[in-house]
Amino acid sequence: MAVKFGGLDVALRVDNTALVVLKLEDGVLEQVGQKVWPHMSLDKVADDVLKIQQLERMKAIGYDRLGIGDGAKQLFSKEIPLRDIISSQTNKLAMIGLVKGLFNQEKLVVHDKDLFREILEQERKISDAGNVLYQHPTGFHDDRFWALCYACSVASYSLAGIPRPTVAKMSNRRVPLDVLIDQEIEKQLKGI
Repeated sequence: MAVKFGGLDVALRVDNTALVVLKLEDGVLEQVGQKVWPHMSLDKVADDVLKIQQLERMKAIGYDRLGIGDGAKQLFSKEIPLRDIISSQTNKLAMIGLVKGLFNQEKLVVHDKDLFREILEQERKISDAGNVLYQHPTGFHDDRFWALCYACSVASYSLAGIPRPTVAKMSNRRVPLDVLIDQEIEKQLKGI
C-alpha cells in the first residue's frame, strides 16, 4: 500500500510557495504531484493545501518553521498533518544529502522538469570560513527543490534502510594533521 508525503516551502514576497507530493511504494519515493503559488496570500495557499490533503491523504507534510513558517502554520487547518522542520544550515545540508542519496540509490523519481532543473541548479560553494553551502543562481527559484527536501525528510522516517537526516556532532578532540595523513596513507596502502 502506498503512503504519501508532502513538502511545503512557504514564501510571501520574493519566492513562490511550493508543495511537492511524493508517494512511497516498494521503498521508492515517486513524485505524484506539485503545486506552485506565485506570490499568493497565505489564506489562499492554506485553503488549497486543505483541498489537496483531502484528496491525497498525506501522512505528513514537512515545512520550514523558521522565517514565516510558525506564523503561517496558524492559518492552516488542523486536518493538515504539518511537521516542523528547522532549516538550519546543518539540517539543510543533511536534507540535500538525503535527496542526493535517494537519487543515487534510485529511490527517488521526479517527473517535473522544473523541479529537476532546480535540483541541478543547486550550486555547492565553500564559504570563507570553510563551510559547505548550497545556493541557487541569482534570478532563479528553488522553491520546488526545498519542498522536495522537506517531503523527503518527513518520508525518510518510513523508508527502510535509509538513514534519516541527522545532525552529526563533531568531537572536540583534535587529531594532529600528521596522524591523519599517516592514517590515510595506511588505509590506501591496505586497499592495494
